[in-house]
Amino acid sequence: MPDRPQQQHQFRGDEREQMVRARSAAEALFTPKPEITEQPVSETSRAPRPRQRRVLPILPAPIRHETVEAPAAAERPAAPEIPVKKRSRVRILVKYGMSVSQVADLYRVPIATIERILRKA
Repeated sequence: MPDRPQQQHQFRGDEREQMVRARSAAEALFTPKPEITEQPVSETSRAPRPRQRRVLPILPAPIRHETVEAPAAAERPAAPEIPVKKRSRVRILVKYGMSVSQVADLYRVPIATIERILRKA
């Protein structure tokens, strides 16, 4: 049993040291910091040189002497189709006030495609 008070006393000493270190660290945070005095600066570094803009030369556009032949038969690309999942959205947009041409512009499809979707409903 006599060992116990010594152990407690030893732990208290460690706790005190920790408390003293913590207190001094906290006080160090709130102590006023020393003022920094400006050191004399040489004349060359005091006035910075103004930035010089870089001027790029204007080069003439190269002249091309190539001729491009157009394809003989210009095929019209197929009209984009609205996915099945979005067709109900098309119907709702028209129901809530958008015109058929506005919906066609939104989906970048011809007006006939929107009208066909509305007829199927």
